[in-house]
Amino acid sequence: MSRPDRWICAALSLCALCVGCGAQTPSHGAPASAPRASATPSGGASSGWHLTVYYTPVESYHGPPLRPIADCSGLAIGKHSLDFLDRVQVEGFGRFVTSIDGSRYLGWDFDHRCWFLARRPVGVGDRPLREWVSAAAASSFATGTGVRVMSCGSNVNEIVCARVRGAAWVIEDHCGGCSDPKHLDLYVGEEDRPDFEELSPSYFDTHGAVVALLG
Repeated sequence: MSRPDRWICAALSLCALCVGCGAQTPSHGAPASAPRASATPSGGASSGWHLTVYYTPVESYHGPPLRPIADCSGLAIGKHSLDFLDRVQVEGFGRFVTSIDGSRYLGWDFDHRCWFLARRPVGVGDRPLREWVSAAAASSFATGTGVRVMSCGSNVNEIVCARVRGAAWVIEDHCGGCSDPKHLDLYVGEEDRPDFEELSPSYFDTHGAVVALLG
């Protein structure tokens, strides 16, 4: 599935993680478990929402050709799958096959258009992204806003939709492509197979969802 207008997530916080640009963030821990949303949302539900997902590419699922890259300071950081690099430039972060200088992740600085090593994927304010919890929205949304998806709209796998509806989403990221105030980009964690965008039911783009904002 192709979405050429994919949003720029975490652009405000990327430079803070650059190698040589200051203190590194703490080591990436195990993914946080998604808390359950309350049964009765405190905000009124509205229809007509556009739901998409973003994820963290994993280098082991992407093959040659390889391309050498350097970080924002010009330091070489090895050769990596060109397909993997292309995906990181869309999604913001990707996980290496082998850690480099203790960093498991590669990040793309959208503002300065350069690579950096990272301990973990982050959103606005260097908040760690949490799979099936973090959501990105237009900058008009306050970070920390709770979201409940009541209905997924069309073209979403039934099992995946149940997980989307059962999750307690929180706005923890902003996206440059979310010009529609009724557009949410849901973080689903690391890809778990080759050709993730084509083969995983967790990768979807749907319209007509019903969403409640919890404040």
